[in-house]
Amino acid sequence: MAAPEERLTVGLFGGTFDPVHQGHLDLALHVLTRCRLDRLLFIPAPLPPHKRRPLASFAHRTAMIEAALAACSETRGRVACSRIEAHLPTPSYTIHTVEALHQAQPGHRHVLIIGADSLLDLPHWHRIDDLLGLIDLIVVKREAIDPAAIDRALAALTPGFSYDPAQGRWFGRDGRTVDYLGDIELPVSSSAIREELARGRVPAMLPPPVLAYIKHHRLYGFREQS
Repeated sequence: MAAPEERLTVGLFGGTFDPVHQGHLDLALHVLTRCRLDRLLFIPAPLPPHKRRPLASFAHRTAMIEAALAACSETRGRVACSRIEAHLPTPSYTIHTVEALHQAQPGHRHVLIIGADSLLDLPHWHRIDDLLGLIDLIVVKREAIDPAAIDRALAALTPGFSYDPAQGRWFGRDGRTVDYLGDIELPVSSSAIREELARGRVPAMLPPPVLAYIKHHRLYGFREQS
């Protein structure tokens, strides 16, 4: 008889990653350590439901994530890029991704990593009640979001979450948990990096393997200045 599969806690870090940059990698490493995750998955979206279509193709964006992770010894074996949304309907609703992961990885605990701004928008997400029944949350600081607004937003969800000061986290009535990370901010948008690339500049936050990939495939209108 085969041994039962080990139950892992897996962080889910979704986005367009157009392109992935050092801020994304720094956040992944911080969350891994701070929240004691076993693994973390970058999950690029082929077509996000609430954003414009990414400039780089899904294939290019996943290749850039994989190149960045391959060069980062600290993430090796613990952080990976998942192409699961390539096989799901578009637009890329989070509930479809989580249901597919639950089917592929039964028994694992999945924790969704979102910014505080996305937390405030959760009531408008597709099938949000079903989603909150399947995952725990890690909410990352956004400078413009008052911490008191975090508590109000969590209390208003169904089921409501209440803060336990002894454990420093929120608990829902069904045992689901929410952790708030106020010691790191969600990375800046990749749009500023795309603008620099279009001007022929090398952005400081771009990992060398990602820059090399962009140069090779001539992405984002980048042309090296002579």
